[in-house]
Amino acid sequence: MRLLAVAVAMALVYAVWTLWVPLLPTNLNTPLLDLGKITGYRWSSAALYLLIVLLLYGLYAYGYRAAARARTRWIFVAGAVFSLELIWAYPATAVDIFGYVADGRLLAIHGANPFVVAPSAYPSDSILPFLAYPDEPSQYGPVWVLLSGGLALLARLDLLTEVVLYKGLAALAHLVSAAIVYRVALRLTCNHQTARASAYLYVCNPMLLWEMVANGHNDGLMMLPGLCAVWLFVARRNLLVLPAIAVGALVKVPVGLVAPVLFVGVLRRRWARAVEGGLLAIALAVVVYRPFWAGPDTLTALKRADLFTASLASVMRLALEPALGITAASTVARTVSLSAFAAVAVVALLLAVRAEASADVVRAAYLTLLGALLLLTTWFQAWYVVWPFALGAALGERRRHLEVALLSLGGLLQYFVFIYLWVIGLFPMQENLGVQATAYAAIIGPLALGILARGASAPLRLRLIAHGGRRTVSS
Repeated sequence: MRLLAVAVAMALVYAVWTLWVPLLPTNLNTPLLDLGKITGYRWSSAALYLLIVLLLYGLYAYGYRAAARARTRWIFVAGAVFSLELIWAYPATAVDIFGYVADGRLLAIHGANPFVVAPSAYPSDSILPFLAYPDEPSQYGPVWVLLSGGLALLARLDLLTEVVLYKGLAALAHLVSAAIVYRVALRLTCNHQTARASAYLYVCNPMLLWEMVANGHNDGLMMLPGLCAVWLFVARRNLLVLPAIAVGALVKVPVGLVAPVLFVGVLRRRWARAVEGGLLAIALAVVVYRPFWAGPDTLTALKRADLFTASLASVMRLALEPALGITAASTVARTVSLSAFAAVAVVALLLAVRAEASADVVRAAYLTLLGALLLLTTWFQAWYVVWPFALGAALGERRRHLEVALLSLGGLLQYFVFIYLWVIGLFPMQENLGVQATAYAAIIGPLALGILARGASAPLRLRLIAHGGRRTVSS
């Protein structure tokens, strides 16, 4: 009953959010809208956004406690209802979904190679005014481009149909991913209550629902094969682990970062299966890329390394700019960020080498994606949180659950900084250290406070345990 009450309350809040930024009747047909343009850059709008986010996370936290004892199917029903609502929200914090539409049209309608040809090559296409980067070829993998082409054929140039199809695909991927999270957590912990809590953590997370369904991002679809790979690993179906990772990376690159860790995990079981799986993964990538290949420039996903926002590197870059100049400061910030991630990746590999159980390897993979989010990514976006979130949820560990839940809250709070505080005038309009540092603090602040609170409570728990033990002995 408690979960039902939480689900009803969350559904009402999502209804308010959807009505606040509706897809229809007019927003969909107005190019380059965002949350601020729709709701107005006012303090009242900023306060309402903050209220919605905090209210959703308060209910979400309460529901997490109730989910462990609820029936599994009701957790997924709740996630499906929330997804259905958010399909009809305008993608108000990102316009990437329109870029997906453009890529699909390039392939299916114009017969062009989306890795070589930019949407601007077809100025008569009605999608062009909706694009933030009309001169960029596709930044994703060939599996995603093929899916986009299929959706373009189904939609036949109807923008509403295209957007709803992308959102529906994202919602389906979200629900299926949650089911795999449940199965992995059950396998690792052998505890149904923990598995239910893990599934709830994923499927009912406000940030994931907003970014994967309302905004229609493809990162959730990228992580679906990644979760399948983890399931295959814990189920000891070793041959298909790396091919599954390859499928995810052929949607979008970041999930491929866990391939070395899982390769080591499989290698320690059966070296032949690790080698065979690696060869299958490479063969799959070659076959899928072959129709689009036009030389190294086809690998467009590797071309955004010079972008900085809301990250440790972006703060470092602007802090160093007065002394070094922007070019040198960018180089130093990028080098430090990359070096720090490399150290994390090495530690993760060492953990995989020394792993005694499947959970240890999955934990190392989680550490890799967490490092990628916080260190490797100089251009932070809220939806990137799904990378470590998926594995953190699947581990079925309260500490990991707390970490990813607080990071997801930070992802939504940074919009409060960029969309409202910055534009309202709290910071200068040009890029500046103040707004970048504040946004970065908003992202990692909840996680840092959670870690501090957990650390502060540990001595108290130890004292209570010790006191209870002394009382038992004295009695």
